[in-house]
Amino acid sequence: MDYRRLTEEDAEQYRELRLTALQTNADAFSTDFNEASQRPVSATAKNLVNPSAVTFGAYDEGRLLAMMTLLRLSGKKTGHRAEVLAVYAAEETRGTGVASTLFDQLLAFAREWDGLEQLELAVNSANPRAIRFYERSGFQRIGITPNAQKADSRYIDELLMVLKL
Repeated sequence: MDYRRLTEEDAEQYRELRLTALQTNADAFSTDFNEASQRPVSATAKNLVNPSAVTFGAYDEGRLLAMMTLLRLSGKKTGHRAEVLAVYAAEETRGTGVASTLFDQLLAFAREWDGLEQLELAVNSANPRAIRFYERSGFQRIGITPNAQKADSRYIDELLMVLKL
């Protein structure tokens, strides 16, 4: 497995895996599949070179199988914080340690990012596997956003978590 930071050259594979994630695990993401599928690959490439964000990926034989993004908040008062977003591992990699290794790389990068002190994330409160994954990485629960998402007539609560670096 090859773990590395993604670049704009990875945009097509990233977009493909992201759309798979949105289709197969819709409740795990606030982004809607239909909206995301309308965005061009060029928009994905632009996101991958955003200086306030970094996306890491796990490749096996040239195929992107897992990804996660760290988005630093802007502004003088919030620049010490970053959000963990768009975390997804293909079904065949789950339980193999791929996501943990990739997350370790993201955390190592975060700890070296000058002035960054805190990571934050929101996870579907009905996803115990994801919650345990983040807790093993040191995240602590800090609250819940009720009705954070609305999928048709269903509401999804999100558990808010934080990790002090």
